[in-house]
Amino acid sequence: MSSNIRKRTSFATRLGFILVTAGCAVGLGNVWRFPYITGQSGGAFFVILYLLFLICLGIPMMSVELAIGRASRKSIAQAFTELREDKKGWNCVSYASMAGLYLLMSYYSVISGWLLYYCYQTFTGDIIGISETQIGENFSNLMADPTTQITSAVSVLFLASLVCVRGLRNGIERMVKPSMLGMLVIMVIMIFHSCSLEGASEGLSFYLYPNWDAVEKIGFGKVLYNALTQVFFSLSIGIGSIMIFGSYMSKEHSIIKEGFIICVLDTVVAFMAGLIIFPSCFSYNISPSAGPTLVFETMLQLFNKMPHGHLWGSLFFLFLTIAALTTVIAVVEAIIKGYSELFSVNRFKSTIINFFAISALAVPVALGSNKLSFIQPFGEGSSVLSLFDFIVSNNLLPLGAIMMVLFCVSKIGWGWNNYLNEINTGSGIKLPAGKWVMYYYKYFIVLVVVAVLVIGYYDVFIGIR
Repeated sequence: MSSNIRKRTSFATRLGFILVTAGCAVGLGNVWRFPYITGQSGGAFFVILYLLFLICLGIPMMSVELAIGRASRKSIAQAFTELREDKKGWNCVSYASMAGLYLLMSYYSVISGWLLYYCYQTFTGDIIGISETQIGENFSNLMADPTTQITSAVSVLFLASLVCVRGLRNGIERMVKPSMLGMLVIMVIMIFHSCSLEGASEGLSFYLYPNWDAVEKIGFGKVLYNALTQVFFSLSIGIGSIMIFGSYMSKEHSIIKEGFIICVLDTVVAFMAGLIIFPSCFSYNISPSAGPTLVFETMLQLFNKMPHGHLWGSLFFLFLTIAALTTVIAVVEAIIKGYSELFSVNRFKSTIINFFAISALAVPVALGSNKLSFIQPFGEGSSVLSLFDFIVSNNLLPLGAIMMVLFCVSKIGWGWNNYLNEINTGSGIKLPAGKWVMYYYKYFIVLVVVAVLVIGYYDVFIGIR
């Protein structure tokens, strides 16, 4: 480790750290994947499995990222070098993770742009009161319109850059903390409304009760895989987006304690999204779906049937836009700081350069559903977005998680004792010092993540049951 680690800006408040880091984790996977996968995978049975994997895998892996960040006071670009400067091979992990952050933003900014556009349309009333056919056509028209997609994506990146250029305390913390609190208030209001609708109990039963028929239908192996991968989707671990906020973290509280709180908050948001969606859908006899179809078609059909649908639709897309924007801000911050550390430029210059760089990367993704629709890497229905998501979600996230864990437990990395000292610094939950804990990280966690990687390939190219 370098003898002189520079002093680094830290969060003004502990609440700011928790909400900003949770804001990075809370994203679209929580909203349009978790509720549907829960209902499809056996309801409460899936939730129990997910919580088990969250405790056994999610919290330890998040703690690894936070510990590396806090000890090094660096982003993913320089953290390994700072902690083990004599082992240059770890730089490969840094460069791959930085590339992954750029790829992630290339398509996440486009999807966030769709939400921003729909948020505008619901507030103006342009898509409230239209027919089901027109709802489908509206989304198809957006997919066919590269100009609107690019403009919306660039607008999202511009907003995120405006926040990040002001720094941690004056920009990110000041913006994300009230946004997250506001989003939670909106969600609570919508839950009360959704659960008070006639017929809501059927939706709650579908969502919350164990459904063995659903488990048998898709297969127990698929349910296990869904629960495992949801941990990665929900927490954004393995690529360095969490690590950047570990580098701003104080040493007053133990990392396990803070990681636990962040994971709980992230899970609560995902769970709350289901309490909004399922009771409403069942009340109006609308079949819930997954992914973009849920957000851009199913929920719009629902709001058009609901009294005061304009209000509830506006609130729904506002909370979705906030969830997406907080994640964009977090990942853009990781990119900006990583670029600054690699090329020794100030925050302002790094922000400008990366705003244009990520905007350029978003263009082929936006064109993937129209001008470049002939590019179908995984067959009919796939696109440039599918390819980039496969590279990040099925490769860089699990591989990054494996390498970070190995860095913390191996002698050619940072080493177990250094990791243990860092993670237990501060008040709160401590990690036991027994060797069995190291073996748990080194073998169990690594082997499970390897299994996720291998099964992910099998699922994409063959399909599992």
